[in-house]
Amino acid sequence: MSDYVKKENKDLEISWIGIDGFLIVLYLSIVGIIFYALKTSNDFIVGKFIPYAVMAAVTVIFLTYLVNVFSFVKNHHEESNR
Repeated sequence: MSDYVKKENKDLEISWIGIDGFLIVLYLSIVGIIFYALKTSNDFIVGKFIPYAVMAAVTVIFLTYLVNVFSFVKNHHEESNR
């Protein structure tokens, strides 16, 4: 197997420590909190905590996306100037 194929396969792997693992843990946490809040009829969790937690998580994911895009653009410009 060539080095390019090995590198490409490595890039396609799921990184459980990175954003993929964060999203899985976040999903399970939100589902558990919503289930608990609905079972106990807790209005604070349903009305305040969950919307702000989801908003914070989406913001973190969006900022991570922006960092990845800008690093890609920066690397692309450096390679094109060579």
